[in-house]
Amino acid sequence: MNKPLKMRINVLAYNEEDFIERCLDSIAQSILQMDGHHAEVNIICNGCTDNTYQVSEQYVKDKAEWNVYHLKFGDKANAWNFAVELGERALLTSVFIDGDCTITPQSLMSIAQFYSDHPESYIIAGIPKTQGRTTNDTIQKTLNGEALSGNFYALTPRFLERLYQLNFRLPVGLIGDDSLLAWVASHNFRLSNGVTHGLLQGCEGAQFYYHRLTPTSVKNIYQYIRRLHRYSLRHLQQSAIREHLNYYDTFESLPDNIDHIYCNVKFNHLRLKSKNSPFDMINYVKIKN
Repeated sequence: MNKPLKMRINVLAYNEEDFIERCLDSIAQSILQMDGHHAEVNIICNGCTDNTYQVSEQYVKDKAEWNVYHLKFGDKANAWNFAVELGERALLTSVFIDGDCTITPQSLMSIAQFYSDHPESYIIAGIPKTQGRTTNDTIQKTLNGEALSGNFYALTPRFLERLYQLNFRLPVGLIGDDSLLAWVASHNFRLSNGVTHGLLQGCEGAQFYYHRLTPTSVKNIYQYIRRLHRYSLRHLQQSAIREHLNYYDTFESLPDNIDHIYCNVKFNHLRLKSKNSPFDMINYVKIKN
């Protein structure tokens, strides 16, 4: 690696008081392994109604270049936009980590090395280590540059420079920031470009663990049902985005708020013969009323 690299690490947290300290500990340990490179850390608490902000504030009080922000509005896309705007004056490799995740000690150094070896890349995707039903498939697709997990990834200076030039931001209210970002990167900000291989790449050494929901409590069951509802809404949003892009082509043409694209949701977007059908129908009715 030719010269020291500075990273900007953004932790997006919503009601993560039970997990945030472990997340920050893992980041601190990974920074120690960066071997001459430097990092600033921004913890962005968005719409938290628990003590995530207070725990984070206590954690960073003696740490230089660690900052905590409290956004009243709870929306991940809005928090992502805030993080992007924090870094507009200095193009740094910008890492995004969900507040309920932990990363392995070698992860940040692996990203720094990967970027040095692949400066043409737009997004460097982390690899999930928590074992779930589809983990192995996700790992393989990520390493092939075909998938992005929103839990842990890095935007390169090249991607950020293009993003600022085009004034691209995520629509507020979007569910599935990872899917849209993978789409943007692989198609180089324009649907008609098709897929360009090498812009979205998985980094084998950048590994993370996430909190996996199991139906062991009423709270977890409620969260699981809520997750299925959100997955359904994400499907309808992505269908509407596809309709929009088929007409406008450029990703920066997406509206500031996802609500403004719901006019593109069609009945034939519903998956009526799948287990998602009830959730699709509920969301469709809400969107159209």
